[in-house]
Amino acid sequence: MPGTLELLPSPELPELNGLAPALPTQAPDIYIAGPDLTVPQVLPKPAPNVYKTERGLTASLLRKGTARPGRGLYPRDGTANVTDVETAISALTIPGQRNNVIVSSGMAAVTASVEFALKTRGKQLWPGRGPKFVHGIEHYSQSLAAFADLKYMGVHVDGFDVGTNTVESLMADKEPDVVCFETVANTPGMPVFDVHGLLAITRALPEDKAPIVVFDHTAALSTGLDFTDILTPEDKVLIAESATKGAMHNSDHLGVVYSKNEELMDDFRKYKATHGVVTSTHADIAYLRAIQATTPGFHERNKALYASTGKLAVAMAQAQRELGSDPEFTVSFPTFEDHPHHDYATKHFLRGIAPVVFMACNGFDPAQARQLLKRIVKHPKMKEQINEGQIFMGQSFGFKEARLLYDRHAPYVRVAGGYDIDSDALAGALFEAAVDA
Repeated sequence: MPGTLELLPSPELPELNGLAPALPTQAPDIYIAGPDLTVPQVLPKPAPNVYKTERGLTASLLRKGTARPGRGLYPRDGTANVTDVETAISALTIPGQRNNVIVSSGMAAVTASVEFALKTRGKQLWPGRGPKFVHGIEHYSQSLAAFADLKYMGVHVDGFDVGTNTVESLMADKEPDVVCFETVANTPGMPVFDVHGLLAITRALPEDKAPIVVFDHTAALSTGLDFTDILTPEDKVLIAESATKGAMHNSDHLGVVYSKNEELMDDFRKYKATHGVVTSTHADIAYLRAIQATTPGFHERNKALYASTGKLAVAMAQAQRELGSDPEFTVSFPTFEDHPHHDYATKHFLRGIAPVVFMACNGFDPAQARQLLKRIVKHPKMKEQINEGQIFMGQSFGFKEARLLYDRHAPYVRVAGGYDIDSDALAGALFEAAVDA
């Protein structure tokens, strides 16, 4: 039998600024197995079935890469557990298991969707030219890094500023074959993409001229904007989301891609198997249990997150104004009247819009962000909030408590709301800390 697992303290958890370290919702950082850990004597059971007849083999091969693969295939080609997870997660995306494909992570959902779309359009354009790919310049930093690499593969890559331009200029000036934009950007300016405007244009284009559209919908999710009544089966649109935050409650990484276009999804499902952006057979069971647990309160938690973040955004904007004409940081949020997409956001995102807001430092040195965060968390009111479990420092969003995170490569601090906190008290503390910082 394995020995007792010994918990070691994390090297990143010394007492900071007089505050006791805390890990409110995380698993212990480091485990070391005891010395008597033994190798299991029973080999694991293989997943693929064996067949005594050619008919049985052929029947199984015909199920490879389909929406309902059943049991007994090579796991990369599909499993019954994957079907169950896709059925469960369809309650949080758009209805229909066939319209949903799970992948290994949120990043895999974005990159695989884009690369699949480029391959699909590339085949249509071949051998004349390579596909043109256009993405938002305000986009999650990891996605931008992946997009930048595409130019080394012969893709024509171009950026587009959603904050200052219209979808009409996107289509007229760029003439893209594939586009990818966040519906609500996970960046300081937080531009909101005109989904309805772009669809109105693409639906009027001939089949061979319409781009494949990829939307990264990780911030707002279906709580903020439900694509069920927006998309049609003819729309060449893929929605990519990180299911890590809401559906998995940050317990494990998972991505989902969905669309009403069944032909597109059937092809993407085959692409997923070919390119190996698959999930683990044994992890799929844990995914299913997690989604079954998170589904009942999914939208209520998200609405609480968005409302909490909105209050914190207002407090930070008030602090910015309090600091006068030369504040150290600026704050932008889609529901603010001076935001360029205020009207669209408040018209279409009726249940909330984002779980994060940013304090963008007025400078170009990423070190500013760390210094700003350090001064904020040293404030007595913020120390109280941290010790009361209202806010902590850490990655990701979608938690019970709020979170602060600075970017090591860009000058901003991200603030994520919490779904079970005293948002008014935290907003007041954050206002005072930001003004004094």
